[in-house]
Amino acid sequence: MAQLLIEENFQHMDGEDVEELIEALGALGLSAEPTQPRTAGPHRGWVLVLHWLRDDTAPLDGPLRDGSLAQAVRGALRHPHPVGADGTEVRERTLPRRIEIRDRSDRVLAQVDLAA
Repeated sequence: MAQLLIEENFQHMDGEDVEELIEALGALGLSAEPTQPRTAGPHRGWVLVLHWLRDDTAPLDGPLRDGSLAQAVRGALRHPHPVGADGTEVRERTLPRRIEIRDRSDRVLAQVDLAA
């Protein structure tokens, strides 16, 4: 079972981006799967929302404290890839303003600012 769900946002990332995020989180020892948008309400700017599915939040401590979560997200979403019918275009993606990690009750457990 996954520890995290990655909330899809097809205005800012595509399926390949989500796969890159799953791999990047896996490299941090965190298992993740995609999910449809779940959070309501407007955000100021784009926010990448992750949903923590476990009661124990200790596995998040290392990646949150040492900045590796932010680095993994930056790396995954900056990774260029071909898109379009002929695969010759490369879409430029924007990074989220921040990452929010929410619990099963939709409370914010942690926020990581990515605005640089």
